[in-house]
Amino acid sequence: MSLTETPNFEQTAVRLLRNLGCEAPMIAPVHHLSVDLGIDSTELIELATIARDELGLRIKPDLRHMETVADLAAELARLIENDRRA
Repeated sequence: MSLTETPNFEQTAVRLLRNLGCEAPMIAPVHHLSVDLGIDSTELIELATIARDELGLRIKPDLRHMETVADLAAELARLIENDRRA
């Protein structure tokens, strides 16, 4: 991701969840990762690795405290902004 891109972090979150293997027919910001999408704690660790690799982050993020897709999108935005500043 280049520094000039302004990603839609909700779309990025959905793409990462799909790459994880989430097969829910619809993924919306209000969906709860575990209750609605069936993402367990092990998959959240895997999702962190996918996020690091696909977004080019320097460190693997800790996503275990994420509850909803909107939380994930906000955390991705924060991580990318912090990574750009580093």
